[in-house]
This record gives sequence, structure tokens and C-alpha cells, in this order.
Amino acid sequence: MSKMTAEQAKKWGKRRMMGKSKYVMFYGVVTWGIILAALFTGMEWMTQQTFTTSWLYIRLVVFGILGFFIANFRWDARERMFHSQSR
Repeated sequence: MSKMTAEQAKKWGKRRMMGKSKYVMFYGVVTWGIILAALFTGMEWMTQQTFTTSWLYIRLVVFGILGFFIANFRWDARERMFHSQSR
């Protein structure tokens, strides 16, 4: 397991103050969900010159769930690195 640099630890120290649930919602569900749904909808538009609204909703849900897991794993990994830094 790698350790954080002092700069990374300082940045994570500020970010972790929002709490795990807000971090996962913002950086996972909202950020990953919206960005990936927009990206795939844009690809659909570029390749087919149309997009289906129902697919947009499905993408938002699926990528929101994916983002939840990504952010949750990132939180846990950064917490482990942060705590190993302080030892």
C-alpha cells in the first residue's frame, strides 16, 4: 500500500470533512453518473443522429450506481492511505 504525500494528505484532509455519504453522492453518483451518461448519450447522438430519452434515464441510473461503487472504493482506499500516513 502506498502512502500519501503531504500535499495529498492535506487535500484529502479537507475533502474528507464532507463525510463519506456526501463524498460518495457528489463524486460518485452525481459526477460519474452525469458525466458518463452525457458521454454515452453524446456518442449515441453522433453515431445515430438521435437519442432515446428512456436510454438517457437508464444510463443515469446505471452510471449513478457504478459511480456509487467507484466513489465508495476510492473513499476507503484514500482513508487507508491517509491513516497509514499519520503512523
